[in-house]
Amino acid sequence: MLMLPLKPRHLINMDVFRLPPVIEEVLDPSDELCEMKAVMPVVTKDQESLEQKEVKEEQAAGGEEEEELRGQVFQLLMELDETREVSQRHEEGFLELQGLLEDERLVSAEQAESFTRQIHRLQAKLWSVQQEMDSLEEEKESELEKVHEQLRCTQEEVLLLQQGAEEAAAERENDIAYLQEELCRLKAELQRLHASTQEHTVEVTKGLNSGDSGQLEDGFFTLTDRRQLLHKDNRDLDSKVEKLQLGDWCDDAYLAVSDTGREQVKTGSYITLSQSGPELQDLEDPDPPGLNVLVRLRRAEETSLRVQTECDSLRGELVELQRLYASSRRERASKEEELQRCRAELQELGDAKSQRGDAAGWNLAVAAVAVAAFVVLVVPSITRA
Repeated sequence: MLMLPLKPRHLINMDVFRLPPVIEEVLDPSDELCEMKAVMPVVTKDQESLEQKEVKEEQAAGGEEEEELRGQVFQLLMELDETREVSQRHEEGFLELQGLLEDERLVSAEQAESFTRQIHRLQAKLWSVQQEMDSLEEEKESELEKVHEQLRCTQEEVLLLQQGAEEAAAERENDIAYLQEELCRLKAELQRLHASTQEHTVEVTKGLNSGDSGQLEDGFFTLTDRRQLLHKDNRDLDSKVEKLQLGDWCDDAYLAVSDTGREQVKTGSYITLSQSGPELQDLEDPDPPGLNVLVRLRRAEETSLRVQTECDSLRGELVELQRLYASSRRERASKEEELQRCRAELQELGDAKSQRGDAAGWNLAVAAVAVAAFVVLVVPSITRA
């Protein structure tokens, strides 16, 4: 809607009674007053008539213009009322918007305060988490150092155990050779015993009467049976020694047995030989003239019994060694299965590590598996040793 400027009412009335511009120009200049007085008598009548006509025309035009101006004033008043209503509505909207803006400002201020408190809380949590991360990193580094130290100690112990296993293998070979020598010595002793029994038999048959010959023959048969048993035991010992030479002994079982069985075998064998040696020498020595043949046969029988006892003890020790060997083989198989399982777990951890890319976790897992393998494989051997 077009808004026209309103003029005051006294200005409107003055516009109505203003003279035409031509008359104003004629009447206004003061320098032409004399000339107009000179020609005034000539044109007075014409001017009066013209003035009357112009006054009538101006009155008519002024009435139309007044009506038009009244209509415009009325229209402007209507527009002014509408403008007032619109401005009032705008003012009400402005006040409403100002209230909403104030509410929004209060809400934003409260939100800013809450956000500030949350930021402070999050900063405190972040600081605590950072402290925990630092402590965890320190603990992790210390654990890694401990694991590396344990791994180094484990490697050193493994090297020592390997050296001990090599030494034990050498001692095992020496023990096998020693057992073979003992068997050969026992065979020689049995052969000498057999020869001495034959000599005693011949002497008995020559020196005694027919009444004592039956008893001596019974003793001879008894000694012969025992000699056959000893020969059989020797053959069994030979076959078992050959099996021991061909078999692959477990180092752990050997380390557990070598310190006990070997000493027992050596001491028992030495005691047996030391006890039986003089008696066999007595049997091999030529008979004194007055020595009783029955006493010599009794001594020979006791010697054979001692040799049989020693053979039985050796056979028992050999059975114990075989039992320990079988148990060590089973234990070795179980340890190998445990090692394979540890390797499988290590492979799974390696696959998981390749997916995650965590180098420190991978090193820790490797060290943990190595320590577990050490505990499973090495610690029982050290305990038994």
